[in-house]
Amino acid sequence: MSLTVDVAGAAELLKIHPETVKKMIHKGELPAAQVGRAYVMMTKDVLEYIENAVIRETAARMRRPSKSPKPRRQVATP
Repeated sequence: MSLTVDVAGAAELLKIHPETVKKMIHKGELPAAQVGRAYVMMTKDVLEYIENAVIRETAARMRRPSKSPKPRRQVATP
């Protein structure tokens, strides 16, 4: 794996559209440098972003109360 990725490479790793990667760069969510007209990112930074998202979202799911099945109504028999 290469040390750096462009927008298309980051989008492929993140499984998102390249325009979304550009928005993330402009928001400061992904560190990147503009070289000429293109953005370049460290592959490790993109992978770290993915790892942190997985950890954060898994922790959020673990904090939610589990949904227990609703008890079934008992039908009275005559």
